[in-house]
Amino acid sequence: MMREISDGFLLGIAEVSAALVGLFLVGVFVYLETFIQRDAERSSAEAPYIRSSTQIVIILYAFPIGLSLTLVAMEPIWSRLLLVVLSVLLIAANVDTVRRVSRLAQASSAPMLVATEIVGTIGVILLVTLPWILGGFEPSREDLTWSILLAFATGFIGIWAMVLTAFDVGGRAPILAPDDSAAVDGTPGGREGPP
Repeated sequence: MMREISDGFLLGIAEVSAALVGLFLVGVFVYLETFIQRDAERSSAEAPYIRSSTQIVIILYAFPIGLSLTLVAMEPIWSRLLLVVLSVLLIAANVDTVRRVSRLAQASSAPMLVATEIVGTIGVILLVTLPWILGGFEPSREDLTWSILLAFATGFIGIWAMVLTAFDVGGRAPILAPDDSAAVDGTPGGREGPP
């Protein structure tokens, strides 16, 4: 079903994943500093979801980083053990994120976040179960690669949703006008723009 997986491929996916996690964390800190701290009302609804989503994205990218490195450098039993540990962490984080996105959806209009959470939950179920379905109690390197690829894709979808949410919030958040330091929404003359 899958071609033989080379060490180079696994190390490459680990490198890309590590770079994405680093950029993602920088983006989260910029988002928190720029938008959440300016609007206390919005912050109370969004901050727990942002924390939970950040946690799940980091765990998702731990799959391609950790599994790739253990598949290259260690015996297969360590990769299987890591898969179990990361799966337990991921399921717990996914439950927490679903709980928080439902609260956020009640507090605001967030259909994209709800849809992303549904797709993400399906991805989590697949990446946790597929290696065991394909390989039984001893999934092979190729079976474990399915989890790596699904975690990479699901994490990327999570980053995509959070970035688009930041743009939505950023479009509504007040900014300071350079000429008179009055709060405006970014439109000329300080007029209210479209929501």
